Amino acid sequence: MAHPNNVVRLSDFRAANQQELIDDISAEAFMMLRDAAMTSNISVKDVLLEHLGDIVRVFNSVEGADETRAILEQIEHQILG
Repeated sequence: MAHPNNVVRLSDFRAANQQELIDDISAEAFMMLRDAAMTSNISVKDVLLEHLGDIVRVFNSVEGADETRAILEQIEHQILG
C-alpha cells in the first residue's frame, strides 16, 4: 500500500530510531577505546583489533560458529564492496 510522502510508518520510525541508538552506542564505545588507548600511549589499531577479537569470541560462544561465520562473511562483503 502506497503512503503519502508525509506519512511515516511506525515500524520504519522505530527501526530508524533503534539504528540511531545503535550508531550512538557504537560511536561512544569507539571513542572510549580510542581515548583510553591514546591516554595509555598504546596504538589505537592494536586496541581495536583486540576488541574485535574479543567481540568475535563472545559472539561465537553465544551464537555459535555458524552464525559467527555468517556475520564475518557479511563484514567481508562490506569491505570488498
